[in-house]
Amino acid sequence: MNAHMTAQFNRRVNVSVCALNQWALDWEGNLERALTAIKRSHAAGSNIHVGVELELCGYSCLDHFFERDTETHCWESLAKILDVSRTLDNMVIVTGMPIRFRAAVYNCMIVLAAGQVGLIHPKSALCDDDVYRESRYFKSWKHGTECQPFNLRQHGIDQDDVPFGHGIVETKDGIKIAVEICEELWCPKSPSVEWALQGVDVICNGSGSHHILGKSAKKITELMQDASSKLGGIYLYSNSRGFDGDRVLFDGMSAILQNGAIYKYIEQFDLEDVEIATAVLDLNESEIYRGKIASLGELSSRSALLKTIPLNVEIVVSKQGALSTPINPTFYTTRQELFHAPSAYLWHYLRRSTAAGYFLALSGGADSAAVAAIVYLMCDKVCQAVKRYQDQGIKLDQAFYLHNKPVTETDPKKLANRLFYVCYMKSVNSSIETETRARDIAECLGANFSVQSIDSIVDSFKTTFADSHGLLVTHSHADYRAQLALENIQARARMVLSYLNAQLLPVTAGLTGSLLVLSSSNVDESLVGYLTKYDCSSADINPIGSINKVDLKVFLQDFAALGFEPYQHVIAAPPTAELRPLREGESKPQTDEDEIGVTYAQLQEIGLLRKPGYHGLFSMFFALSHRWNHLLPTETAEIVIKYFTRYIRNRHKSAVSTPALVCNKYCVDDQRTDHRPIVYPNFAGSFQRLREIAHNMLEHKP
Repeated sequence: MNAHMTAQFNRRVNVSVCALNQWALDWEGNLERALTAIKRSHAAGSNIHVGVELELCGYSCLDHFFERDTETHCWESLAKILDVSRTLDNMVIVTGMPIRFRAAVYNCMIVLAAGQVGLIHPKSALCDDDVYRESRYFKSWKHGTECQPFNLRQHGIDQDDVPFGHGIVETKDGIKIAVEICEELWCPKSPSVEWALQGVDVICNGSGSHHILGKSAKKITELMQDASSKLGGIYLYSNSRGFDGDRVLFDGMSAILQNGAIYKYIEQFDLEDVEIATAVLDLNESEIYRGKIASLGELSSRSALLKTIPLNVEIVVSKQGALSTPINPTFYTTRQELFHAPSAYLWHYLRRSTAAGYFLALSGGADSAAVAAIVYLMCDKVCQAVKRYQDQGIKLDQAFYLHNKPVTETDPKKLANRLFYVCYMKSVNSSIETETRARDIAECLGANFSVQSIDSIVDSFKTTFADSHGLLVTHSHADYRAQLALENIQARARMVLSYLNAQLLPVTAGLTGSLLVLSSSNVDESLVGYLTKYDCSSADINPIGSINKVDLKVFLQDFAALGFEPYQHVIAAPPTAELRPLREGESKPQTDEDEIGVTYAQLQEIGLLRKPGYHGLFSMFFALSHRWNHLLPTETAEIVIKYFTRYIRNRHKSAVSTPALVCNKYCVDDQRTDHRPIVYPNFAGSFQRLREIAHNMLEHKP
């Protein structure tokens, strides 16, 4: 009797979450990483291990979810996990994969233990926001807490029917476990509410949540911590990490919570392929906490009576020992995230692409300087990790291998010298100031630097056209189209030369493979099409393609403050394309903002109103006229008209924009985040009407 009482007052559970850097369709690698995490959790004494969303196939399979092969390989991987689970005593495992039920495919998490599947939980709230298109591939579960039998033997699993639906599994020692998946946490009526009312002890969330500036802190504190405070119980959240084949970065932040307190978390943007966090928690604390919330108990007494699904395993830890204690985690600010997210993405992209390194056309301006800084920060992040492994005397994680060889550098400048190449591509219109800035930037970062002239390339294009049509274009030609064509030749020549460098520099340096070409076009320029189609904005990947100019200026200031003196000169220099000579009477080149007709600060506000705000021409004007009290309504109207004029004229450029790492909600990447037409009608009538409204507002302004 005393033993029973002791057990009752020592009901503890050791739980674990993980961050996995999975890769779409990497069947062997995904399985190996999932099993590594499971085994590490078991070695740490965990009784419950939660994997990430769609971990067996990778989240970003996209249209590969339509292929039967994807399902088949997932079932093969699941069978191997079930085999391993037979050797892991007293452990519940939660993993994720797509599953076809009747005529539909569902995004599912699977609860299993000791070689047996206990429950298949299909996702009920699909994510179709921003970069996500889950309803293109999956259907949502619409039957509440109803479960249907699912035949496992047809998929090679030696087990009879298993419940498919939203249910609660219960271990032999009375611990109730339930699941919600990623977006279900964000939706207005989360499954976790029902699970709390049913007295579920542990809620497991496998997620594939991508990085957006400031998103992770909100997710942990405003969603999970608030829900845990309101509902009580243990909440386990595992999120994907890194780059799994698409243009998003999964931040990897995972957490263990109980009764509103955070007990463990995995930080954002680390580079290891596998990481776990464990905690030992007191189940009785959840009962006491919930018992003090009268409204929770009252709603629980009214909720439907659900049967639980038995799971043939015991997981309660009755031994005396240290319990985990709550922590107060510190989250990165958005300024700090700009240092970590793009650099982490570039490393994952580089090592999985098997390329030799990166190439960048370095203009000496702010945008390309920011991209160069990101590559240096990538090298710094890797070198810090390598040094940590060396200091601890442990084997280097596979995440720090390139071409199957471990990185040995601990000095970021040396690593940059190994894999980062930049070139200042000058023309007769280039200034000595921008060339000097480019050279100084490369030197302070350790990048390989060269200077190449594009004048002969441009002259050959001009001569070729003149020989055919008798027109020799000049910057002083009477037709502006001829002037613009000459400027575009220069810009496009740099793109061709960039790819030539990317292919041939590894030859001269004795490297394997080719270099990946980096773009340096910010989101504001893409928003209004202030770039040449197929110029240096065309590349393999654009690390700043969804970062606005305002944030980039702050980023450059923070980077310069680390001791990179040449960046002070970049910050002080007005941005200019240097595609034409100074005209008569000009003392300096026209700046980008002069060319656009809208400031970058204004473009940031316009971009956010356009997306995610979804404001059209008139609603944008009225929103801005309330914000911009320092401007007359007519001035605001002209700014809005300038923006829309450029947008409708240049929207087609977004259709071929370089894939951009998604960091911002108004990314203009046509392929993933911005589904709008590429050819627009003339807005002349609407523009005229807007001007009339603005003049009327001005006349009646008090």
